[in-house]
Amino acid sequence: MAHLTALDDAAWQGPWRAVRVGEKVVLSVGLLVTALVSPPWPGCVLVAIACVALTCGPARIPPRTLAIAMAPALTFLVIGGVTVAVVLGGTPTPNAFFAWGPLWADPATVSKGVTAFSRGVSGTLSVMLLATTTPMVDLLTWLRSLGMPSPLVDIASLTYRLLFVLLSSALAIHAAQTARLGRISVATAASATGSLLIRSWAHAARLQAGLEGRGYTGDLPTLPRARSASPAFLATALAVVGAVWAANLAVILT
Repeated sequence: MAHLTALDDAAWQGPWRAVRVGEKVVLSVGLLVTALVSPPWPGCVLVAIACVALTCGPARIPPRTLAIAMAPALTFLVIGGVTVAVVLGGTPTPNAFFAWGPLWADPATVSKGVTAFSRGVSGTLSVMLLATTTPMVDLLTWLRSLGMPSPLVDIASLTYRLLFVLLSSALAIHAAQTARLGRISVATAASATGSLLIRSWAHAARLQAGLEGRGYTGDLPTLPRARSASPAFLATALAVVGAVWAANLAVILT
């Protein structure tokens, strides 16, 4: 279970938890917007490099944790980039790289695929920079302070917490079945899924009963952690984003 909760553990234990959420959002969103509107070179490449350097450097997130978090996204992005680069059907252009049955690709389609992939990778890394340095409870508390309706914040908070309950139940059921049977078959997987749903429903019912017993009135406020402003962090964030934009403009104007 350790590798499944590594992202959350890193956010709680990292040194950037002492930084205000709004300041980290400025950095992450600034890099994300830059990744979405920049060309693959140099914009997206520089955004990706900056995100990895900041995440594994000053934020002190283990590279393995970042790699585990990025692996599913990279798989999806690779598939998406290939489907954009390779055309199904139509008439291949004269300068096509290949034409294999209904599949073909030319420089224009490959360029679109590379652009989609590079923007996806750099944008995902920008979001991971915030996810690996900011616990969900801090982010939800910050959203509440911005005026987000309390019911929405509470639903998001409960859903997030119940995911860990669901994960714990799933791992416990899997370990029990493996110990008894030595392997997991289709039949045992179906049985485990049913048990998981029943246990999750029971957990939710106990949670509801506990809230009612404590006089729940529709609001679950969390006491915010006091954090002082960090002008140096904000200045560094703006400098990083500004440097990427300066490099973009330099390439575009040359």
